[in-house]
Formats: sequence, structure tokens, C-alpha cells
Amino acid sequence: MKPLRKAAEVLLWFLLFVLLYVAPFSWALGGLFHQDEGLRHVVEEALGVPLVRFEALRNALAHLVLIALCYAVLARLARFAAQRWGLHPALTRLAYLLLGWMMLVSGNATWFPASNYSVAFGWLGSPWVFAITAAALATTALAWAWARLQAAAPAGWGLAGALGVVAAAGGAFLLTFPEAQGRAAPAGSQRNVILIGIDSLSAALWEREQQHLPHLRALMQHAVRYTQAYTPMGRTFPAWVSVLSGQAPADTGAIFNLRNLEHVKRDDLVTHDLRARGYRTVFAIDERRFNNMDEAFGFDSVIGSKAGALDFVVQPLNDTPLTNVLLQTRLGRWLLPYSRLNVASHANYDAAGFVEEIAAATAGAPRLFLATHFLAGHFPFQSRHARIRHGSPNGFLARHVEALSGVDAQVGQLLAALKRQGHLDNALVVVLSDHGEALGEYEGETTQDGRPFKLTWYGHGTHVLSDHANRIVLATVQFVDGQPVGTPGERDEQVSLLDVRRAIERYVGTGEVAVSAAQPCIPMETGLRLNAMRDYRTLDNGEVVREGQGYYELDAQGRLRLKESRLPELVRTKDVGWRCPDRITYYRASTGRHYTYRIDAADGSLVEVDPDPGDVAEITRYRQRLEATATLAAAIH
Repeated sequence: MKPLRKAAEVLLWFLLFVLLYVAPFSWALGGLFHQDEGLRHVVEEALGVPLVRFEALRNALAHLVLIALCYAVLARLARFAAQRWGLHPALTRLAYLLLGWMMLVSGNATWFPASNYSVAFGWLGSPWVFAITAAALATTALAWAWARLQAAAPAGWGLAGALGVVAAAGGAFLLTFPEAQGRAAPAGSQRNVILIGIDSLSAALWEREQQHLPHLRALMQHAVRYTQAYTPMGRTFPAWVSVLSGQAPADTGAIFNLRNLEHVKRDDLVTHDLRARGYRTVFAIDERRFNNMDEAFGFDSVIGSKAGALDFVVQPLNDTPLTNVLLQTRLGRWLLPYSRLNVASHANYDAAGFVEEIAAATAGAPRLFLATHFLAGHFPFQSRHARIRHGSPNGFLARHVEALSGVDAQVGQLLAALKRQGHLDNALVVVLSDHGEALGEYEGETTQDGRPFKLTWYGHGTHVLSDHANRIVLATVQFVDGQPVGTPGERDEQVSLLDVRRAIERYVGTGEVAVSAAQPCIPMETGLRLNAMRDYRTLDNGEVVREGQGYYELDAQGRLRLKESRLPELVRTKDVGWRCPDRITYYRASTGRHYTYRIDAADGSLVEVDPDPGDVAEITRYRQRLEATATLAAAIH
């Protein structure tokens, strides 16, 4: 019975430590799931998928193993301290478990300041608490190592052995971090193409806030920037499919984020052509919630977190001291795949690690096509890697620029890695944004049906008239021998993301660097619009989940996707525009009417005029194509 009693005692102590460890976030999570019926419904539906259950189990086991390892170390130190210094065993164990937990809480608050874990125990967040608790535990650990080595090693080797143990432990820890990748590409490599995508970076914001983005600013000083570049739709997935295909969403099938991939055309993409030419094609994206793009889009590898419904659930669970440290290492990729390299897990997102993973995927490629998309600048603009503090009274603008400053540092790190690898010896670098971002700022005034109409919005993909949401950053830089070449400048002809593919093909085929419009006017459209997200000032996450949950389902891989049966009604809610250099016409779904605005060449202001019949006809044809792709898929399902 004695072994059973001993095992029961160990189990009780371990459970006590588990309860202590999970207490800071279990109360908050319990309240969240109790109050938010929509989120609870999402979790229940997700757990009905076998693969999701497996992934949830893996996530839970990762937590359990980490806690068990931490407990084992603390319990061993407590046992040694009680024996060595004649202390009460139970009280000593309790003291060391509390010391270890306090060290975790204070260390987490110090190195992961955006973490919610330490909020409930703010008084423990001081670096002094960490220093004192860590020193106490380290002293015990060194005393234990000294005692063990003195008992087992020849005289005189005790100190050296103890230091050796510490050095070995430190080395083993460092080995878990991503390796720097610096292998150069083989000599004589062909023209490489690098797309640097930055989420939500509007041309308007770039033009007035670039001083806060020094790496991008240095790159753009050598660039040809297209000042009148637009996105066909202010949503990440449709925008990127348009980049790769050179086609509008109605023609690719990517008419919404999270469209069922079976109904998105993936064959006629520039990536397939480049692979046939011997290129290694890599796609890197650090947030997958609304973009399920995978290797089927012509990529040899996709870098980033695992896509799936669990992404919406596990981030609060994985915001703990031990998992936050784990997510800075390569082990995090295997144990916590939904959180590793995931901007949505903002408290522990490893910005440098994301770039290092990209460098690992591109190392040694004789010909490289790299498409990256950095999402830290996306709403809600939460980043622990901000390099500046912005003083704008508009809090959304301030946090947006701060988050983008962290992205800017990643761009600098990426360019340095690519240069070391030799990929900039002969390369075209394209800087682009998938869409801009409206932040409630005044964009001007016009009229609609003769009545005053103020141009003020929040978000992206919500209104085709918003300059801040639809006018994007698009620029090209040619590199030779690792240095930018060519004449920088600005071009004011209207272009769009639909023109990027032809620019890539032209450069790969002839070496010419230019973006030119395939047609003078471009289609524009809105995405899925939820009432709960119309105004960032009143946004409620629970309301967003409740409003949107009826539109989505899970596939066999546990990934969220739109229900095809809902597409016809969703397509009918789209505003569709036809933008020309001197005017924009759009169909407003809420009124069922068309509006045309003349664009003032001097300041870009909009003046309402009679609807242009030719533009109306183009919009009608485009809407018919949208309805056709939605109706056909809905009929199949």
C-alpha cells in the first residue's frame, strides 16, 4: 500500500500545481464560454470533426506535458532543499511550487506584456519578483548540481561539472530556437521574384506615416511606386488569388474569404507556370483565419500556422507562461501548430521566427518565387513587436501604425536574409498590400441623390468609394548583385492587383520591370459585411460570432468555409463598382441603384453625376458573373 499512497500523494501535489497554474485564465475563459453562446456553438461543432478532436487532444497534452515537466523540476528542488537544510518536506514543497509559479507569472508579464495570463496578478508582474524567485530557484539548482557532482566526480571537478551542467542546459534550450538560414543560392541563379505583402497598408497611410516604417522607406526610395493602384476586393484571400491569376474574383471563384476551395480556380496561376520553369514557390502568411490558401495554389511549401476552426478557440488557452516560451521555439510548430507563427496569437507571436522559417524554406533555391503576407497590421492592431509609440488621438490609427512598425522590422529582416542567400543578386521585389484600412477618418464629402454624403468608414471591403480602404501600396524594385538598381519614381496611371501577374511574367521572360494596366477600368466589389463590424468603436466580438456563425461550416480537415448554399444571398448584398481613371460608378445593393462620381484630377474628390450607361452595363455583366458562380455552386451543394 505504501507505493500507492506515495503515488496518490504525488498526484495530489501535481493536481494542486495544475490548479494553481491554470487558475489565472480558467476563470476568464469559463465566463467567456458561459456568456458567449455563439462561441460555445462553434466549439461544439468543431469537436464533432475527428481531426479537430485529435488536434484539441494534442493541444491539451502539450499543456499537460509542459506543466508536468515544470512540476517535476520544482518538486525535485523542494525535496533536495528539505533534505539539505532540514526543512519541513510538505511546507518546503508548497513553498517551491509557489516560488516557481510566481517566477512564471512575473517572467511572463516581463517578456510577454500583451499576455492576459498575468493580468489578474499584476503585483507579481515586476521584474524584481522574477529576479528574486529565479535567483532562489537557481541557487537551489546549483546547490543540487554541486552536491550530485561532488558525490559522483573526482575531487576538484565539482565546480567545473556544475558549470558544465548549466552550460549544457542552456545550449539544449537554445537549440530549440529556429536556426538562422544563410546558405547562398547556387551561382548563376535565374531571375527571382519576391512579393512582400503587407496587410491593411493603405496608400493614404503610407504617404503620411512612412517615417515610422524605416526599412520600407529605405526600400521605396529605390522603387517605382504606382500611386493610383487599387484592390479589386478588400479581402485577403480574393486579393491574393487575383494577384496569382490576374483575374477578378468573379472569374476565379474567390468571391469571399473562406470560399470552399473546390469552387476556386487553382489551375491557371502564375505559380504553376513558374514551377514548370524550375522555380521553388513559397507562400508565407502569419494568420490563416480567413485564408485557407495551400499547396494546391501552386506552392511547394506554405509557411505559417495551421489553418482550422481551432485557431479561433485555442489562442486564449495557449497564452500561458510555459506555452508562450514554447511558441518561440521550433517545438511549438509540432506541439501547438495553431498558435506557432500566428499573429492572431498576438501575446506570443514570434515575429523574428516567422521570417527565419521563411529563410529556411528559401535557402538554396536556384530559382525562387516567394510570396509573403504579413498580417500584424490587421485589425485589431495588437502587436508586442511595435517599434514606436504613435501619438494620434485616433487610437485605431495609433495602434495600426504601431503594429505596422513591427511589420517593417520583419521586412528588414527578410531582405537581409534574402541578400545573404543570394536571392537578391538578380531579383524583382514587389511591395503590395491586399487592401487598405479605413479608420473612421474623414475622407471628404460628396452627395448621393443630391443629399450630403460624408465619406467616413471603418474597415476594408465594406465600401468601394473609400480611398483609404481600396487604394493600396504597389511598388517594384529591381535588384542586381544584392543592390537596388534602376530609376525610382512615381507613376500615376491607374493599375490594380490584377496587373501584377503580367508584370511577373514579363520580368521572368524578358527582365523588363513594369506594371501596366490590362484595361483602363477595373471592377471593384465589397466582401461579406457584418453589421457588428461596421464601427470599430462599438464592435463586440460575441456579436460578430453570433451574426456570422450561420454562414460557415467545417470541412473534413476542420477548416472553416462558407456554406455554398448561402452564397446567392450573400452575392446579392455586394456593392459592385467600375473604376476608371476619371470616374467611378457603383451599384449599391441596399438601394438597388447605380451612382456615378467624377474624380477630380487635382485632389481626388468625388462629384456626383448622372450614372454612366456604359459603366452600368459593365457592372451588370460583372454581377451576372458573380451570381452565376454562386448559383452554380449552391445548386451542386
